[in-house]
Amino acid sequence: MPNTEIITKLLARHDTWRGQSQKPNQRSVSSGNDQIDLLLKGGWPASALTELLVQRPGIGELSLLLPTIKHYCQNNHLSVWLDPPYQPYAPALAAAGIALQKVLIVQSKNPREWLWVAEQCIRNNALLLAWSDNKMPSYSDLRKLQLAAADSGHAAFLFSTNKETSNKSISDNQLCASSPATLRLDIDSVGEKNLRLSVRKLRGVAPGEQLLIARGKDLSSQTSLTKLPVNSIHPAIPISTDIPPPKSREQRLNA
Repeated sequence: MPNTEIITKLLARHDTWRGQSQKPNQRSVSSGNDQIDLLLKGGWPASALTELLVQRPGIGELSLLLPTIKHYCQNNHLSVWLDPPYQPYAPALAAAGIALQKVLIVQSKNPREWLWVAEQCIRNNALLLAWSDNKMPSYSDLRKLQLAAADSGHAAFLFSTNKETSNKSISDNQLCASSPATLRLDIDSVGEKNLRLSVRKLRGVAPGEQLLIARGKDLSSQTSLTKLPVNSIHPAIPISTDIPPPKSREQRLNA
């Protein structure tokens, strides 16, 4: 007898296509911007990994996700920031209505730990924002994150930049590289006040479609987390020499 529960779950997945249907049912999460929602056919893909290819970190790319972060935090989800390049600016997050107690910053030690943390966050219903510059995840690594997002039903975001092309946009090789992410979006700055969004991969949208929007406020103080004056080693608790010696059993009974 077939396991109907497993079959039902498979058919309910957004990436499962039935022969009699013309297109799969792609759920989305509103970006909070009508223009972006129109470009992405509804908003950020839910149950999916979104790869944001940024010209360089700190050009205002985080402002695109503020409404989404707020939405998840208001619905009692944790927002995990994995290996952000700069210290997030807490006042700007609070001004956007984001509960700071729902934001968790994690610094991984190596690529294996990075992948484990990313997958566990997605599977445990957290909103993942991950930066991969120093980890270089493989196609199979990203496939694990895509499958985790499909299983959990939540969106996940991966920021990528190309350090080898400093002061240049992301190379054509990186843009054309195969990726399991449902959405690949190129983000570039145009002058000091605008961002240009270019769709590189999204079902139902022609590659190369672009949108020019006003640049949002930066959410970082441009201070590398690795250079913050924070002592991560807890100091040893000093032992006072004024502590009286323990009482004897007879002294305790007479006390």
